[in-house]
Amino acid sequence: MRIIGTALIIALLTGCATANETFGTGGLCGVSPYCGVYFDYQVLKEAVTEDNSTFASAFAPFAAIDLPLSFVADTLILPYTIFHMRPSEE
Repeated sequence: MRIIGTALIIALLTGCATANETFGTGGLCGVSPYCGVYFDYQVLKEAVTEDNSTFASAFAPFAAIDLPLSFVADTLILPYTIFHMRPSEE
């Protein structure tokens, strides 16, 4: 029973950054095709800098777990994300 519960929690958390950036309040989708992965990467990058942000430090373990799951979710919704990409301002 514990394995089923753990699997259910992992399934519900799959691609949290992707879901937030694509359908929530995040603003990265439309800028980067892999917006969930990019968000997780930014959290991890901030967690290891010298200015060690409290937010980034607290969420770094979750971002590390979510990164590969967001990669899968970002790949699955890639056609949607590319369709909604904003043209680059050059």
